[in-house]
Amino acid sequence: MHRSLRHICGATLAVALAAVTPAMPASAATPSPGQQVAAQDAAARFVGHDVFTTLEVIDGRRFYIAPREGDNGITHIATNAALPWDASVDYTLDGPSATGAQVHGAKGMVGIHVHIQPNNLAQGDMQRFARQLRPVVVFTIPTRDCTDISADEGVSLTQSGQSTVVAATANPGEAVDFRVYADAKRFSMSPVALAALSADTPDHYASALRTLADQSGRLTSSIDADASTQAANGAHAELIATLATLRDQERALAKSAIEERTANHQRAFRDYMAAYVGSYTNHLSGSIGTKTQLSALMGTAGELKGDTPLAHAVTGLATAVNELSDAHQHTGAADEVDRIIQRIRQQGTQGLAEELKKTAGEQTRIGAKEYSAGQSQLSQAMIPYSMAYTDAYTAHLDTLAGGNVGAAAQFEQQAIEQTNADNATDPTLSGDMQGVNAAMATLASAREHTGAGSAARQVLLRFSGRFGGDSAGTDGVEPINEMQPALRHSPLAQQAYRDWYTYSIGGRAEMLRAKRIAAARAEEQKARSANGGDDMSTLVSASNDDASADVAKYAGSVTKSLGGGGSTATAQGGSATHTGGGSIPESERLATQLGYSGLANHQLIVPSTQHLIDETVQIGSMAQALSAAADAMGADGALGRQVAASGAVQAGEASALDSRMVIVTNPLR
Repeated sequence: MHRSLRHICGATLAVALAAVTPAMPASAATPSPGQQVAAQDAAARFVGHDVFTTLEVIDGRRFYIAPREGDNGITHIATNAALPWDASVDYTLDGPSATGAQVHGAKGMVGIHVHIQPNNLAQGDMQRFARQLRPVVVFTIPTRDCTDISADEGVSLTQSGQSTVVAATANPGEAVDFRVYADAKRFSMSPVALAALSADTPDHYASALRTLADQSGRLTSSIDADASTQAANGAHAELIATLATLRDQERALAKSAIEERTANHQRAFRDYMAAYVGSYTNHLSGSIGTKTQLSALMGTAGELKGDTPLAHAVTGLATAVNELSDAHQHTGAADEVDRIIQRIRQQGTQGLAEELKKTAGEQTRIGAKEYSAGQSQLSQAMIPYSMAYTDAYTAHLDTLAGGNVGAAAQFEQQAIEQTNADNATDPTLSGDMQGVNAAMATLASAREHTGAGSAARQVLLRFSGRFGGDSAGTDGVEPINEMQPALRHSPLAQQAYRDWYTYSIGGRAEMLRAKRIAAARAEEQKARSANGGDDMSTLVSASNDDASADVAKYAGSVTKSLGGGGSTATAQGGSATHTGGGSIPESERLATQLGYSGLANHQLIVPSTQHLIDETVQIGSMAQALSAAADAMGADGALGRQVAASGAVQAGEASALDSRMVIVTNPLR
C-alpha cells in the first residue's frame, strides 16, 4: 500500500514539475526533468554545464544543471550515484569534540574541521571529476557573533560585509583538510560549499567562480516562475528596501541597547551582592570565622521581602536581567527580517503570509519555553555562586577585622572589593560565575526567538497587502492559497480543496477559525489607525516577564540546602508567576495556538515542490560567499598564489574538465 502510494506520488510529482521547470532541448533519449538516471548517464549530461546539488538527501539526490550559454532553462535530474567527493565537518567546543547541534548557538572556542576528499565509491566519470577538477571549499562565519577567527596555514580569511569568508583549495585529486577556530558569543556559520572546476590561470579560476555564484542565484527562480518574473521587473525592490531599513534599524538598536544594558546589569549585580553580604554582615554573631555562618544567612533571607535595601536590590537586579534579555529581541528581529529579505529575493512573496504566521507562532512559543528554562537556570546557578561569594567574603572580612564582629562593618566595603577581585582569580568563584553567565545567555537566546516572532508578526501586519496571492476570500479564507503553487490553476484540485473546507468537520472548523482571525486583525488594524498608524521605530516591544522571584528565592534555597529551612519569600515588586512573553495580539493568539491550523494540507495526496525550493535556496544562499572567494582565487589572492605555485593549474580529459560543480551541505542542520 505505502509503496504503491509512493509510486503514484512520484509519478504525479514528475508531471507537476514538468509544468514549472523549463525543459532543456535534448534528443529523445535524454531523460526528462526529475527522471531517475544511471550514474554514467548523469555524468555525461554534466559536460559543458554548471551542476549544483546538496550533500543532504531529502527524498532522492537531485542535480540541477545550468547551461552556460543561450536561453535554455535550468533542468534537474535524479540519480542514486555516489558523489565524486566525500565531505565531513566536525567540531570541538572549548577542546572536546562536539556535534553540530551542540555548537550551534554555543558560547566558547569553537573548532571547525573540514575534510573533503575524493570518494573511492564513485564510478566512471563521477570518479574522474574528483581526480581532475580542483576543489575549492567556501563558507562564512558572522563576525558580530564570532571574533578572533583563525585558521590553518593556506586557508584564506577575508571580510565580506558582516561575515568572514573562509576559503581553501587543493590540487585535483587531493583532499582539502583544514581547521578554523572562532571565539563565539553565539556560534553560527553558513552552509559549506564545495566548488569543483578547472581553469588555466588563477584569474580564470576567479572568473569561473563568479559565474558559478551567478548561476547558483538563478536556481530558486527557475523553480518558482512567479518569483522569477517579479525579480526580473523589480516588483519587490521597494519592499526589500523598506525591510532593509527596518533590519538595519534593529541591528543598531541591538548594539546600543545590549551595550548599555550589559553595563546596567553588571552594576545591578554588584549592587545586589553588596546589599546581600551587607545584610549578612549585620546578622553575624560571635567570631566571624572563614566560612559562611548559617544563622546570619537565614537572617539575610528574611530581608528578601518588605521595604529593605536587599529587597530593593533584588528588584533592581531582576529589572536589569529583564531589560538586558529584552535587548536581545532586537538581534532576533534583525535576523528574522534579514531572512525575510533573502526569502523574497529568492522566492518572491508567494505564500509568505502563511509562512510568517507559522514563524511568529513557533518563535514566540520557543522563546517563552526557553525563557522559563533560563529563569530556572539562573535561580539554580545563583545558589553555588552565592555560597562561594559569601565564603570568600567571610574569609576576607575575618582577616581584615581580625575575627572581631564588632569591627566587621568598618571593613565591609574593603572585603566586598577584595571578593569582587576574586571573580577573576578564584577558580571556584569564577567557575560558578560561568554558570550565572550561561543562564543569562539562555535568557538572551530565548529573547532572540521572541524578537524573531515579533518581527514576523509585525512584518505580516504591516506589509501583508504586498504579499500577492494571500488575500482572503469572501468567507475570510481562500482555500486555493493553501495549495501547492503547481496546483493552483487546476480546476479539479481547486474543487477538492473547496469541498474539504465546505463539507468536512476539520475544514469547517478551520474556516471558522480563519474568520475569527480575520475579524481580530481588522479590529487591530482599526485600533492602529486610530492611534496614528504603525510605530516604525522598532519591531519589538518590552516583555512583561518578571525575574524577581527567581532571583530572590535562591537565598531561601541556600538556607534550605544547609538544613535551615526554605523561604518562599518574594522580593518587593516580584511575582511568583511568569507570563512567558510580551503581550500577543488576539489575532496572533488565534493564529498560532495548537489546533486545526494547516490541517487541510494533510488531507489530500498532492505533489509538492517544497523540497526543490529548500535545496535551491540553500545552494543559492552561497552565491555571495562564492563570489567573495573568487577574489582569493585571482592572481593577487592568497589561493591564486597557491594555485600558481602548485604547478597543477590544469590537466586532464576535456570531458571532465569542461564540467563545473557546486555541492552544498549544512553541517549545523
